[in-house]
Amino acid sequence: METDSRYIDAPLDQYKSIYKDLHDQHVKTYFDELVEKSQVDKEANKTLNDHIKKADAERNEVKKKISKLSGLKGFLIFLSIVSVAAFGYSIYQITQIGADTLYVLISVFGIALLVLFIFLITKNLNPKLKIAREEKATLDQKIQKMIEEAWQQMKPLNDLFTYGISPILFEKTIPFIDLDEMFDSKKLDYLVSAYGFDQEHDKNRSTLYVKSGHIHGNPFFVCNDLVHTLGEKAYSGSITIHWTTTSVVNGRRVTNHHSQVLTATLNKPYPYYQEQPYLVYGNDAAPDLSFDREDSDAEIMSEKQIDKMVDKQIKKLSKMSEKSISKGQNYTVMGNSEFEVLFGAHNRDHEVQFRLLFTPLAQKQLLELMKDKEIGFGDDFDMSKRKKINYIFPEHLKNFNFDVQPSHFHGYDLEAMRKHFIDYNNAYFRHLYFAFAPLLAIPLYQQQKPHEYIYKDLYDSYVNFYEHERVCNMLNASEFKHPLSQTRNILKTSVVKSEKNCDTIKVVAYGYRTENRVDYVTKLGGDGKMHTIPVHWVEYIPVDKDSEVQVNVVAEKEEETYRDKVYQLFENLKNREIDQKDVAQIGMFIAYISKK
Repeated sequence: METDSRYIDAPLDQYKSIYKDLHDQHVKTYFDELVEKSQVDKEANKTLNDHIKKADAERNEVKKKISKLSGLKGFLIFLSIVSVAAFGYSIYQITQIGADTLYVLISVFGIALLVLFIFLITKNLNPKLKIAREEKATLDQKIQKMIEEAWQQMKPLNDLFTYGISPILFEKTIPFIDLDEMFDSKKLDYLVSAYGFDQEHDKNRSTLYVKSGHIHGNPFFVCNDLVHTLGEKAYSGSITIHWTTTSVVNGRRVTNHHSQVLTATLNKPYPYYQEQPYLVYGNDAAPDLSFDREDSDAEIMSEKQIDKMVDKQIKKLSKMSEKSISKGQNYTVMGNSEFEVLFGAHNRDHEVQFRLLFTPLAQKQLLELMKDKEIGFGDDFDMSKRKKINYIFPEHLKNFNFDVQPSHFHGYDLEAMRKHFIDYNNAYFRHLYFAFAPLLAIPLYQQQKPHEYIYKDLYDSYVNFYEHERVCNMLNASEFKHPLSQTRNILKTSVVKSEKNCDTIKVVAYGYRTENRVDYVTKLGGDGKMHTIPVHWVEYIPVDKDSEVQVNVVAEKEEETYRDKVYQLFENLKNREIDQKDVAQIGMFIAYISKK
């Protein structure tokens, strides 16, 4: 079912009734077209993979047989050792006390069993194990040969997968959400200059993934950052002390022994790292409004639990509203108590614009999103608005990798490849769609058209630091980190020069080396004495290292295919005597470390 709509009026309902199936159809059609273009023999591949699966099932049976025979052999070896031990023990007893009948029988029985076990192992189990292992080796070789043949069958199809398939399919389903090939310096300048986005280079954040675009001309980017925070970790040490006391029991002096474990704990600085995905969206709607809201977890509550929470919270909010008005502030409780409690945003600073943005329709759509238990992800998003810049922090983006390479779809089994391709791209669509859903639920955000913006003639680089950091984080991290660093590293970049479709950037990797330390803490024991307790801890000492990276941007030439452009870049690097194994292809970029 195609749709010509340039707007999404009800994100939850339309995903279920239109976009879910529409995207699934687009994904299947795209894959089938690739198969048709590749001209791979579907039937031959199916037949070959059926043989592989049958041979693999046979191999599993042989492996079970080998495991069973090996277990039985091990058991017989154990019994053989027991027989030898019994024989040895009986011989020892005979030498000590004479030819006792019991020990003579034990020695004879032990020797007989030993001979029997050796016979069973050498004449029965070992030949069977040899045959089974040879059978498995034959099957291994047969399966490997068939898999190699299947890979060769699928090579024409595997060669057709290129970077950026998932964004292309997303756009095909929802054309008005336009995804860029790269986050260039122009788009970042637009967000900063026209919408007031703060592009601070935070040393504690490094971009792992970024994808920019626009909704009806309003710019956005989806990002996943590695975030570093310096917190504390508790280290503990303990000693056990002993002492004696005396007491008189029934007229006799008795010595009492005591022990006590003394424990000491110290808090020391410790670096923590976590990933934080988020969406940044620039829009002129409600340009003076700022607020923050946290997810309510409404999706895990029943209607009865929600009603109870709303009844309880709305009373507190009404009192807060009265106090706000008495102080000359403008916070007032909205008529929709359920929305007021679940959406929150109680620190909003412009009541008129808040109500202009969150119309009754927007409230209805957002409540449906937040309370949904089946279609999307429910209320798993925090949201902040800073005048013209909106931040969405969807929890569900932590569980999905948007930045896969073409090899992610490669395979040798056409049926399995098709299923994997469809499953991944449907999941891609669902995760990205519901990251946008809170914004799409607000009609004004789609109706507001951006003002004309005049870009500068010249920028310091082709792409901005978000893309630079992403590229560097996808290269080998060990190439950047300080030799003594024993933690994850935050990579920060700055532009050295930019020319001929190549950004030369300086990369600084920030990490920590470690030193083992011991602190001594004194503590009073039950014996009335002070005791010294050693507490071992680790000191994290900052280290950093500079590198230089070349980020080559694939030139936009319509007459060449993407593959042609990439191939030409690789050829140019070869001419500059750069080893191809040191070069990485990352989306629209060819990157390599030029100075370490």
